[in-house]
Amino acid sequence: MLGNKIRKLIKRKGIKQVDVCRAVGLSPSRLSNYLSGSREPDLETLSRIARFLEVKLDYFAYGDNIKNTKETGENIKKMREKRGFTKNDLAAVAKMDVQALTRIELGYGEFERDLIENLASCLTCSVADLIGAEEGYSFEQGAQQSVAAENEAVVYEPSVPGIEISLADVEDGRCEMEKGAFWAYVNDGRFAPKVNETDILYIEKVSLDLIDDRDVVLYFDTDSLKFMRAFLSGGNIIMAPEVGAGAPVTYQKDDELAAGCRVYKLHWHAVKL
Repeated sequence: MLGNKIRKLIKRKGIKQVDVCRAVGLSPSRLSNYLSGSREPDLETLSRIARFLEVKLDYFAYGDNIKNTKETGENIKKMREKRGFTKNDLAAVAKMDVQALTRIELGYGEFERDLIENLASCLTCSVADLIGAEEGYSFEQGAQQSVAAENEAVVYEPSVPGIEISLADVEDGRCEMEKGAFWAYVNDGRFAPKVNETDILYIEKVSLDLIDDRDVVLYFDTDSLKFMRAFLSGGNIIMAPEVGAGAPVTYQKDDELAAGCRVYKLHWHAVKL
């Protein structure tokens, strides 16, 4: 039903119904009628709703179910292997059955958009990287969301604040006296293209039990700092590389870090104007 599709889009994007009304020019009662199915919007109104919710108009014809293909399955498998995930790893962080993931990678059946968005988030790529330019979908938001620390970005001007600590200091353990969170400037391109040399990061050394699902972290493995995203699965924490190659690192939530290892939670990522 058309109303259900509009309702799911509003919920998925975290938008209030009153904001839809203001943007599209509807009364709350009229939008309520559309969502309940007692009335249907005309084509012009539906077009305005689609633009505001950032989907193509024909999304409302195709809906949320996406037909799987062999190519899509191969894309998911290749991206999984590129990130260093086994099938069990990805199934665990995506909170899905490993047999269902196997069927998807073989190109069988169909799946809902929520599932492919979840897989893209776990694999830190856009939905388009997995299924291509599927009819009825807009991927502009997915591309933006693949950027690390996407919800934690701030800007600063006109220049870098007075920061004495660099990532090299963090890596070498020269900032261990810092208490709580602190700013560090990125003085090299080690995390490009996610983080630029002119950016600064607000980070805090933490224990594993303070890491939340999907947190962006810097993990020092006794050799070098790695830019990673953490996933919680049961009692486990899986940290997968966001930049560059490398295998995921797995700990139990109540574990101590391995000897010589450290983890820093990324609170803010500031971009120079």
